[in-house]
Amino acid sequence: MKKFVYFLIIYSNMFTSFIQQKKWWLCKMTKKQRYKYFILMILMIAATFISTLFLIYSSKINKSLNTVEGAWLLMIIILMRISILSGMAFYMVRQWFNQEAQYLSDIPFLFGMFFLFLIFGKFLDLLSDLTYYTLVDENEALFILKVRFFIAILTLFPMMYLSIGMILYYLSLKDKYKIYKDEKTRDNTRKIILGIITIIEILAVILIPDVKTVGILLPCLVLPSLITIVWLFAFAYRRKRLSQVHPLILAIGFGIYLISNISRPLAQAFFGETPAYAIFSEIVDLLIFLVIFTGLILKVKYNQE
Repeated sequence: MKKFVYFLIIYSNMFTSFIQQKKWWLCKMTKKQRYKYFILMILMIAATFISTLFLIYSSKINKSLNTVEGAWLLMIIILMRISILSGMAFYMVRQWFNQEAQYLSDIPFLFGMFFLFLIFGKFLDLLSDLTYYTLVDENEALFILKVRFFIAILTLFPMMYLSIGMILYYLSLKDKYKIYKDEKTRDNTRKIILGIITIIEILAVILIPDVKTVGILLPCLVLPSLITIVWLFAFAYRRKRLSQVHPLILAIGFGIYLISNISRPLAQAFFGETPAYAIFSEIVDLLIFLVIFTGLILKVKYNQE
């Protein structure tokens, strides 16, 4: 663990130094080029971080693969899901860059980041699953879970950004909250709310005392966000908004995902802490995200419905 922290500090210093040296180059870039550059940097940082973690725990991973029944199948299924999510992320980001202008509030960008952060999260899920039976030190297991939680916060960040914006738009339709009719006011309020939620979630993750508490905290963080996201797309469909996607399919997809997260404790009680439970969860989630992606590539036709 000390080696990892030491490496992280060195890498952070190298990255900061590199950015400072390239400031003049960044200034000469177009807006689209800068976006491409920073997405590439995110990929490089995440790949280095995840590769380092897998390298540190390589002996534990090998032991699980050689001793735990179903570990190989679990790894194959998670890698398949990562490959599919990578295709989804690439499709959405490419669609965003193919637009005449790029804005951070665009649906393709937000979902592209959603899938991208989810990819990193699945790598950490794979690490957690493959070291669950071989890690003796609970603090190490807790460290991996905390890192996974931080990625989970980043994963839901784009969807929460979109959801809060839609909630403020909904409030702006009422005379009592007419202040939110101003787009700039809505945007500033959205940033403040999102910042507060993010800080609370990060503090909650930092203060997790043990592995058992993770199972209690996870629903508290994830379920309210998913409920808000389901409401977002259901509301958008009723109000005939977000016509560049199919809000109804997205509402159904995220609704099923919400039910899946609620029912997981029952599935876990049935299967137990075994690879069979993880394999079952991964297959279910893969099918759910195929539904969600369908809602992204199909455009709703409100005038015909």
